[in-house]
Amino acid sequence: MIAEDAFAMIIGAMKSGTTTLYAYLYRHHQICPCRVKEPDFFLDQRAVDSTGSRYEDLWEFDDSVHRIALEASTGYTKYPLMSGVPERIADYGLRPKFIYILRDPFERIESHYNSTRRAAHRRPILHEHLINTSNYYMQLERYRRLFRKDRFLLLDFKQLKENPEHVMEKACRFLEVDYFQLPERALHENPTPYHSGAQRFYGRLIQRTGLRNPLPGRIKRIARKILGLVLPSRKRFLTPEEREIIRKRLGPDMKRLRKEYGVDVRQWGFS
Repeated sequence: MIAEDAFAMIIGAMKSGTTTLYAYLYRHHQICPCRVKEPDFFLDQRAVDSTGSRYEDLWEFDDSVHRIALEASTGYTKYPLMSGVPERIADYGLRPKFIYILRDPFERIESHYNSTRRAAHRRPILHEHLINTSNYYMQLERYRRLFRKDRFLLLDFKQLKENPEHVMEKACRFLEVDYFQLPERALHENPTPYHSGAQRFYGRLIQRTGLRNPLPGRIKRIARKILGLVLPSRKRFLTPEEREIIRKRLGPDMKRLRKEYGVDVRQWGFS
């Protein structure tokens, strides 16, 4: 049995180092990682309501060892495309700790677009969804209506890249686990050897079947190689005109983010 306040969720933002942080944290002996990094359990009310599908079954939690059950679903901060997530979490009876990584919103949009631009129905780089996912204040406010401010830890993507040990110290303090010194090899490993779309499918398969490893390792390795061949190679960058449109769209909420959460939005070019 996992206590309602023993869950922790890295809720985003997409393309902001969530998989890297998850890969660091799951090495901690007091943290129990989810069977799949991105289960997306609370995206769909049908998954919450379905018979025999329990959120806590996604972990092999040992309360004599573990203090935290950790997952990292970036779909949890894609409102309004993905709506109702905080409400489902609260209705389920959880009081999790939330970790939210913030990245330069322009860089995040570029990375988001470039990671999905070969999709069958790709969105333009100025699509509302891509901009909304970079509206960190709006995403946070959906949760703050239901959860206390002290349940949130905001981290900086740039700092995660440049000083991961410091970010780990912050995360461990927030999660109330012992400080964990990252092994040197962890800083040089690739934490994302798979495509996010395939991983979401894999997560759904685990959730529906209840199996820990429904796909043999050899099949997963072959699938990753195939997906690597079709990933886009040419990157698309925002033009000055596009950046100005985004700046105007996000400007008011960036001011609120600075005022209410103390985030230095000036580093991203906002006043």
